[in-house]
Amino acid sequence: MTDGRTTRQTPQVTPGGEPLGPPRSYGSIVWGQLKKRPSAMASLGFIVLLALSAVLAPFIGGEVPIRWVEDGEASWPIFRHLTNGEYVAMAALLLGALLPITIRLVRPGAERIGAGPVLRALAISAAVLALVAGLLFGLREPERSYGFYLERADEAESAWFPLIAYPENPGYAQLEDKEQPPSWLGWLFPDACPPGSWDHPLGTGRIGDDIFIRILYGARTALTIGFVAVGISLAIGVLLGAVSGNFGGWVDLVLMRVAEVVMSIPRLILIIIMVTVIPQRWIPPIWTVVVVLGLTGWTGTYRLMRAELLRIRGEDYMTAARALGVRTGRLLVRHAIPNGLAPILVGATFGIAGAVFLEVTLAFLGLVQTPSWGMMLNDGRQHLEYWWVWGTSGVAIFLTVFAYNLLGEGIRDAVDPRLRI
Repeated sequence: MTDGRTTRQTPQVTPGGEPLGPPRSYGSIVWGQLKKRPSAMASLGFIVLLALSAVLAPFIGGEVPIRWVEDGEASWPIFRHLTNGEYVAMAALLLGALLPITIRLVRPGAERIGAGPVLRALAISAAVLALVAGLLFGLREPERSYGFYLERADEAESAWFPLIAYPENPGYAQLEDKEQPPSWLGWLFPDACPPGSWDHPLGTGRIGDDIFIRILYGARTALTIGFVAVGISLAIGVLLGAVSGNFGGWVDLVLMRVAEVVMSIPRLILIIIMVTVIPQRWIPPIWTVVVVLGLTGWTGTYRLMRAELLRIRGEDYMTAARALGVRTGRLLVRHAIPNGLAPILVGATFGIAGAVFLEVTLAFLGLVQTPSWGMMLNDGRQHLEYWWVWGTSGVAIFLTVFAYNLLGEGIRDAVDPRLRI
């Protein structure tokens, strides 16, 4: 019997004395640990800003206006001139920003059937992106005609140009602007430099090309090679590593021998051969580099995933799932692979930094003819007096690779339970 008094519940606490809240997923724990590392968060912010600048480059610097009003009629030329690839990149960026919302929306349905909400949200986002890409490339043809908008700017009643209204590929008219130092130097050194302005914030090159615009479009090349090549290698490495580690036996033996053969291939020499042999009208050199990097860079991911599966497959929850009759495919996708991805994410971050550096090397050697920071370094090497050409590209390369390395170290520390802050 009770004496009528209300019994007060003592709140449950952790061994460290903190209140015990609702259960947290592994991803939320890692994200919480990552947010406690200022260097990792600063690097992540820089990478996000770089990706935004690369995707939105036509709106930041270029000659095609966003809005054009002439003879009382308004048009939006930039949206007609954007390529299908640029629209796909924007869609991917938008889906990535909406991924947390997608996870929240699919979580109730995924938990009812015992599926992972993150993998289901990623699958939905990938399906939407594939649908958008298919519709764009199948139904839309970008406008290729040159509108002479900069030359006809006085004829327009209203024109919204990008922040830096200047051609990406300069012509004869831009030769008079060549070899100009950064325009803001005029404010610091008025006696030695032209008057300060923001017309060319990072200066111009030997043919009148704007260095800031080249940095933006060079970031596109670097991020494309980094993300796409590493994405291909991750998909191959995770799949083969999971199969090898789970089944073992002759399957593991064969896949290990294949991985050793691929590891023995010198990637740089193979890329040089492929770029030289394959005609550019068949495959652009940048995509040749992406494919070769993706098909030869999966061995590290494969070995990490294989090692994780060899460890995981003997865990109690894996044994219990097998005893309950869970199929092998579901066992791998739902339990094994998600629990083995922690070291894979660390390796992927460092892999992107390596891919960016390799792309710069190839462009410096003249093997990739797309806008690239490596090409800017090569131009600056021939004319060292134009320090703003090679200096800005060198700083961009250093900051990008440094940011990816810092982020990789932050993720590595966040997923290590011995380094909890």
